[in-house]
Amino acid sequence: MLNRLLSKDFPVRCRCLWLTMVILMSAPFATANTINASDANSTLIFRGEHAGMRFEGKFDNWQATLVLPPADNPQITATFDLGSAKTGDRTYDSTLPEGDWFDTENHPQGRFTSTAIKTTSKGYAITGDLTLRGVTNPVSFELMNDAENAMTATIRVDRLAFDIGKESDPDAEWVSREIELDLTITD
Repeated sequence: MLNRLLSKDFPVRCRCLWLTMVILMSAPFATANTINASDANSTLIFRGEHAGMRFEGKFDNWQATLVLPPADNPQITATFDLGSAKTGDRTYDSTLPEGDWFDTENHPQGRFTSTAIKTTSKGYAITGDLTLRGVTNPVSFELMNDAENAMTATIRVDRLAFDIGKESDPDAEWVSREIELDLTITD
């Protein structure tokens, strides 16, 4: 193909078109892939069990900046307003901000900061530090390219490792120990 492209028989117009297509197709790979996500264009849902029944809620106020490979210094930072967690159930919604659970009076925000990002066949393997209630623990998850304009991740969090509900349910008899955070980023 390259020999034909360089030959005199191949019209200049075709050579220019081909070169333009190559430049346009490679442009996204030459620049950093930065994504600004928030509750305005994406969702952050949490799931668990209480007394054997599934519950689900979402954070109504959060934001994240994702600088993904091939950037030289890939990084993800996210903050979320813990007081914005809503399930639609008045009992849960009134309990979540309390001192034993999110303790929003003393710790109004949660934070995630990546420590490593690696490209995988399905997206990115992410490792980082999650801070809730002033407690920081490492978490790992895969951020997957699920569709043309969406990325998804499921982050599993041990609530007791963050002292969430530790006083009222220290053995996870009533509320599941593992809480799932489901992130969907849409463009």
